[in-house]
Amino acid sequence: MSATAISLSAPSDDPLESLASLSLFQGLSGKILGAIRENVDIRLYDAGQTVYSMGQFDGSEFFAVISGRMKVSIIEPETGAMLIEEIGEGAIFAMELAFGSTASDAFQQVSVTADTDLVVVAIEAESFFLLAGQRPSLMRNIAAHFAGELAARRFRNMAAEAAPEQRVFSILLKHVNRDAVTGQWRVVHMPKHRALAEEAGVEEAASAAAVAMLIQEGVARRDYPGLIIDDISRLNELAN
Repeated sequence: MSATAISLSAPSDDPLESLASLSLFQGLSGKILGAIRENVDIRLYDAGQTVYSMGQFDGSEFFAVISGRMKVSIIEPETGAMLIEEIGEGAIFAMELAFGSTASDAFQQVSVTADTDLVVVAIEAESFFLLAGQRPSLMRNIAAHFAGELAARRFRNMAAEAAPEQRVFSILLKHVNRDAVTGQWRVVHMPKHRALAEEAGVEEAASAAAVAMLIQEGVARRDYPGLIIDDISRLNELAN
């Protein structure tokens, strides 16, 4: 395992009981849960503590979040833009790697930190994959989990089509880079509203309104000829 928690004392609650309450594991027999239990590790992290640094995550395990919230940051290699996602209680993170996802290389661009005090169960990916191939009830739960994620993503995409400002935010995010000296996220040369609108496929008025909204809400501020992004996490939320 690449990541090691500083706080390693286990909580009094049985991690198996915590896992069994998550939808991915509900309805499984005691025998299956027992087999899963043989290949898990419960970990505690303090708020702000690193779970995985950039480049450490190798896909050998995935996480079930038992309590708290973790923040996943992904660097987009071509633009250097950072996408940030918050993973909360009850969520499963990176299980797709257990099934040989072709996106595994992207996870080398991932860093994970505890956004709050955090308890996770780390599950060994290879053994979980082998077990799923032998247990139809577990595979059924996995299929339902991925179907739910796919449906949620599809509806988010549909909503994005109906919200032109969101499309502008998504395009603007591609222009964001981190300043190597100051560490600030910024758009070095801000595209004109018309160019941004054309790239997003929206009206110029929607482009102007989206940029104005970012400034009004304190997400960004003007820094001619560019834009400083003061809240990259919020921009990611608006864009996705």
